[in-house]
Amino acid sequence: TPMIGYSIVRAIDETMPRMNSPFVEGADGKPRLIRHEHVGLGLAVDLEKADGSRSLLVPVIRDADTLDFRAFWGTYEEIIRKVRSNKLTVDDFAGATITLTNPGGLGTVASAPRLMSGQGAIIATGSIAYPVEWQHAPADRVKALGVSKVMTMTSTYDHRVIQGAESGSYLRRID
Repeated sequence: TPMIGYSIVRAIDETMPRMNSPFVEGADGKPRLIRHEHVGLGLAVDLEKADGSRSLLVPVIRDADTLDFRAFWGTYEEIIRKVRSNKLTVDDFAGATITLTNPGGLGTVASAPRLMSGQGAIIATGSIAYPVEWQHAPADRVKALGVSKVMTMTSTYDHRVIQGAESGSYLRRID
């Protein structure tokens, strides 16, 4: 997940800044385009409670585009530690400009997550698995043919800012 998150951030550079640019309602009630100076990567983290119910928390790696991979990974690990130990503060939730959600951890192949106000896009990753047609094939056959596991990524975005081809180019760049 840290590698995917870092790739999401790195793919937003001078050629893909619109993926980080939402429309928000202005004081006059009209939408206006926001161009964020930095990337605030929201990390959607699913927590299962003792009673079996679930909770979704989205803490943020602020200014993620200013971090090298080592610093990004360390910040990611610290945020996840804070989530798991219930030590997040209100400040930890501020500043998301794009979010990574990973329903693939639950076995989902693809997802169309909901875009939150103030964000340019939300990227969802599916499970890492053999393509459906190979999932029940004998392991030696899969190995002999060199079949690889795959992961699907989807992007939900505001069409007033980002067009489908631009989102596709962005996902290709992450790949």
